[in-house]
Amino acid sequence: MGKLKKKFTEEQEWSYKHDFPFEEVCGTYHVLAKLIAPRLRRFKALDKHGNAPGFKGIAEWNNGIQKMTDAFELLEDTKALSDEENKKVAEGLTLFCKYFRYLWD
Repeated sequence: MGKLKKKFTEEQEWSYKHDFPFEEVCGTYHVLAKLIAPRLRRFKALDKHGNAPGFKGIAEWNNGIQKMTDAFELLEDTKALSDEENKKVAEGLTLFCKYFRYLWD
């Protein structure tokens, strides 16, 4: 968003309560994807002591975490996604929603 011409005054560039830059508020899912992807990568690398229900072991759980990571990595940028990429995003976000509460060790 840095290359776009600014259309707002200094005061208008911030969110309602001035907590976040306007660009971050408008692109919330990109910002969140940039925060979540590296944390998922680090979580996958942990020597975990268990896996989420529905997975038959750590290897399968790590595969699920990788699918979540891939989805967020695709969402980090504002580029248009192909049909195949959109399918990967949908699968990864579904897994993330379903297993969000199991992302701990």
